[in-house]
Amino acid sequence: MPKVIIYALAGIAVLVVAAIALLTAGLSAGKNVQVGAIDFSRLKDGVYTGAHRAGRWTNEVQVKVESGRVSDIRVTKDVMFPKPEWTEQTMKSVIERQTLQVDVISGATVTMKAYLKSIENALEKAK
Repeated sequence: MPKVIIYALAGIAVLVVAAIALLTAGLSAGKNVQVGAIDFSRLKDGVYTGAHRAGRWTNEVQVKVESGRVSDIRVTKDVMFPKPEWTEQTMKSVIERQTLQVDVISGATVTMKAYLKSIENALEKAK
């Protein structure tokens, strides 16, 4: 087999391994992220920014509190591979239920926990 083909196959193998490492880095830790309980009834009005840094799940949100209630959540920096419908559903659940203890979407646990952690970090500033 010519050396060029061997080098090409080796290069492809390295790229595949690197891609897998990138896509799964932090996956185990992300599954174990603990989202704390925030007493939404004690939040001070304002707009608060929170972030969660975890590889491809790094994100930032802006949370608006009006009349002691979370009224809006905007993603200002999204995860590497966002799913807008999942994000919207999670934000809507937090606003409707006024809690971070919402059901996460099956198959999107790490991503949803990353968003919830960012919201928690923002709301820690609103206490």
